[in-house]
Amino acid sequence: MQAAEALKLILKKGKPLMGRFLIYNGLETDFRTIVVGKNPDCPLCGAEPTITDLTDCYESAAVCRTP
Repeated sequence: MQAAEALKLILKKGKPLMGRFLIYNGLETDFRTIVVGKNPDCPLCGAEPTITDLTDCYESAAVCRTP
């Protein structure tokens, strides 16, 4: 599935999961998606990003780690 998503982005075909989260329930063999909005305060993709390249992320590891 991840490879298919990458190909959709590279080839600019289909409908990628951007802005959506895919959930798979293996017990029920069920898929569903939920919409995920952008965080305006995100240091990477928010309104005023403070992380501008990968070295910024490594230097401020506390910001880049998920809780």
